Amino acid sequence: MKKIAAIFIQQYRLLLNVAIACIFVANLLWPYSNMQDSLKPGTPAPPIQITQWLQAPEGFDGQWVHLQGKVVVLEFWATWCSPCVAAIPHLNQLATEFRGQDVVFLAITDDDEDRLKSFLAKQPMEAIIGIDTDRKNWQTFGLVNIPHTVVIGKDGKVVGSTFPENITEAILREVLAGGKPALPPKEGVPSDLEWDQHLIEWKDGIPAMAYAIIKPVKTYTAGAGISTTWYVGDGVQLGALVQVAYETSYDYLDWRLPKDDQHYRVALRVPKDRKAGFLPFFRQTLNNIFGIQARWQGQERDVYVLQQIKGHPTLAESKSKEPMYVMMKGKITLRQQPIKKLCSALQNIFETIVVDETGLTGFYDFELTYLRGQPQETMNALQQLGLELVKARRTIQILVVESEGKAN
Repeated sequence: MKKIAAIFIQQYRLLLNVAIACIFVANLLWPYSNMQDSLKPGTPAPPIQITQWLQAPEGFDGQWVHLQGKVVVLEFWATWCSPCVAAIPHLNQLATEFRGQDVVFLAITDDDEDRLKSFLAKQPMEAIIGIDTDRKNWQTFGLVNIPHTVVIGKDGKVVGSTFPENITEAILREVLAGGKPALPPKEGVPSDLEWDQHLIEWKDGIPAMAYAIIKPVKTYTAGAGISTTWYVGDGVQLGALVQVAYETSYDYLDWRLPKDDQHYRVALRVPKDRKAGFLPFFRQTLNNIFGIQARWQGQERDVYVLQQIKGHPTLAESKSKEPMYVMMKGKITLRQQPIKKLCSALQNIFETIVVDETGLTGFYDFELTYLRGQPQETMNALQQLGLELVKARRTIQILVVESEGKAN
């Protein structure tokens, strides 16, 4: 398998509902994995492998032999997963409704204990929480993305798997009564970031030098890979394609097109000696196929300004040998990166444009943690580095995206 410099497009804030959101990047899931499919209804639930239980009754071990006669709602989630966090109130409501009945809510995560306790202090969960930092259960239960909810009947067999919002009071009451309701499936197939290599067969055996292919697809994971001469995306939306083609992000878009929930399988390639023409080719393809046009425009926006704290020592420059940019599982790790890369990561967390006014021009290392919906932790970490975020209003260059011929 060729080495892919994968970038996972953060399009979940653009024309997407929260259930789909978790399949993207900041949340870093498992595109084109070789994991098995989710367990089929009627399959005995495999053993749960947990290193530590939180909020559990004394002596609780999570073994199915001790859960016989109980309906189990098994939720796979993480604090770093936005749609997982968004689903908590719904699951809490169900847990409250069935309190004292033969229904057990288990929530398995790959977070560590300290992170969980910090999160739960502000966002309680009405569930027994299992820590599985190695994701052993994600393999045995056949996960390819989260959130993922498995309902297990009193007989220890799987009733079905779905998104958490699809679990209703009526469904649980039916399972309690011994029924086997059909749960709404997570439709689609896993994304494949090499689909144009796997699924396209050139009858003469000679691959094309250049091509642009865009086709509708339904996947339950999504991602994209990009280099200077090619882009491959699977399960991505038009908004994500525009962001890549114009080298921008959601926060810098003024989207004036109708809502479109369609996902696409995309491959664009040009010859290796034509990299200067790749992005113009990408943009023209979007214009030709979707009839869109894009233009930059200065607009007043509420932003965060990143600045140095007066009196604090200047940030030390990086001594790392290799650059790195990793953002996953509630942690940002940057090595040998300019301040603009830190701003990009902070925008992802705060969902607001972050403007660099630090005056720092070197390359730096950063280790920051974040919790979705709890910005203070990140703010505190920045202050330790002598940096702060201040709310302000600035004129920002925004990409206006509209239908062809609609420009003012």
